[in-house]
Amino acid sequence: GMDLEFPVRQMDVDRLLHLREIELEREAGDHSYGRKAYMAYVTEGLGNLLEWDEITMFQRKNGSFFNCPSTTAATLVNHYDDKALQYLNWLVSKFGSAVPTVYPLNIYCQLSWVDALEKMGISQYFVSEIKSILDTTYVSWIERDEEIMLDI
Repeated sequence: GMDLEFPVRQMDVDRLLHLREIELEREAGDHSYGRKAYMAYVTEGLGNLLEWDEITMFQRKNGSFFNCPSTTAATLVNHYDDKALQYLNWLVSKFGSAVPTVYPLNIYCQLSWVDALEKMGISQYFVSEIKSILDTTYVSWIERDEEIMLDI
């Protein structure tokens, strides 16, 4: 719809759009919370096919949607929100033009790293980093932070 030109064949674009339609049809009959969360997470490719008012239920305290800059930006373009704009402005001021795909990095990922270091037997080389992750996780648990409570 933006008249962008990509160095790909129209046949390849049509195939991608067809796969998107198949996915949307597959998801259409499901009205569960999980389906809504999934559709909210993949907002970038949905444009006007999504009920943007429904997405607001997935907004985090920091203004993001799933701590994902691209999902937050797609939502902001289609459904203006001050908190989402503040989150994106903060990310750009912190990282410049190359923001991470997820920020802040979720606790689950960090705990997985700790687990992997322990299993490899090299955790003794990362004592301060592991302590920092565990301390942050503990504080989040005590404060019942939404990120840790969403994925116990």
